[in-house]
Amino acid sequence: RLREAIDMPRAKRSASEPSDATRAIVDARAPKRSRTREDDARDDGAALDGAISLRAAGRKKNAAPTRTSALAAPIMALTRGHEGGVNAVAFSRSGATLASAGHDGGLALWRVGDASASANFMTARGCKNAVTDACYTMDDECAVTSDADGVVRVWDAETGGQVKSYASTRGKCANAVSAARGDLVMSASDDGSACVWDLRVKKRAARTYAHAVPQTACVMSAHGDRAYVGGVDDVVRAWDARMENKPLMTLEGHEDTITGLDISPCGSFVLSNSMDNTLRMWDTRAFVEGERETKRFVGHSHNFEKALLRCAFNADGTRVGSGSADSCVYVWEVENAKLKYKLPGHKGVVSGVAFSPAENPVIASGGADGVVFVGELDR
Repeated sequence: RLREAIDMPRAKRSASEPSDATRAIVDARAPKRSRTREDDARDDGAALDGAISLRAAGRKKNAAPTRTSALAAPIMALTRGHEGGVNAVAFSRSGATLASAGHDGGLALWRVGDASASANFMTARGCKNAVTDACYTMDDECAVTSDADGVVRVWDAETGGQVKSYASTRGKCANAVSAARGDLVMSASDDGSACVWDLRVKKRAARTYAHAVPQTACVMSAHGDRAYVGGVDDVVRAWDARMENKPLMTLEGHEDTITGLDISPCGSFVLSNSMDNTLRMWDTRAFVEGERETKRFVGHSHNFEKALLRCAFNADGTRVGSGSADSCVYVWEVENAKLKYKLPGHKGVVSGVAFSPAENPVIASGGADGVVFVGELDR
């Protein structure tokens, strides 16, 4: 039977059945069928043999981007507030307004979320020289600025009128300001002093921390019990705001001037920006064993202009941001210290960076081009 099966002649192909070559030619000449919604839905699922389609991981073609904030647009350029560069930006505690400190001596206040034409609702002027930094008080009733005149000024956030002023230095630049609860404001100046001011007291500083070199950055904890100061000696010092004798700790590691400081929302970590082109995070909790430097973020740059580039934590402490001399804003993930975003748009050094405390994905930046950008990130 096996021999009969082998010797049996192969069945002839039907004359009406086309050959493989003929079928290929016919298929090639046939008009292509346009894709349908059913095709897209099928491609978005699993492909044959269990392989996942590449379209499933990406965004559908012509699909609208997913919005993550209540801004009027994903990116907004605020351009009608300053006649010169922007040195710093700061959100109010509610996230409803934004303050920007200008090289033209003005403090511009913006409504976050409005279009550029109507966002700038007030510009306060009174400084003879550049405004170097700005922040809001904890109750959002006032905005506080430091300027190159060596004066710390307090402005009404609604009317724009100057409420108080404190001469922190004599003929020296006041480089930074920070606010805490209980009407406390801190400033750092070129004369080496870091002063804590009680807004309930008219002229006298509540505390003064003396340093041998100019101090360029400062930040206070939310409760006002700790103050952090950095300067041209490449060191960050932590002070007990209730004492003046000596610092609680000294954070060493940077190799150039400290340009910006921020404290994490939990109050346990401090972020420092330096002209050595590194951003470092320090653990400031008590009884820490080993090195206090926990993270190091790289990618941004400083240049010959020696601008005071600020830095910031976002609202939940999972991301940090910094300006850069290459006209970009850099954002890193805290967990792995990897660069998450490099945001272009400015046409000069970016000095000011701030995250909204109300809407976590919203970030603002100010640069030497005089433009303030407000935009949203992915969650």
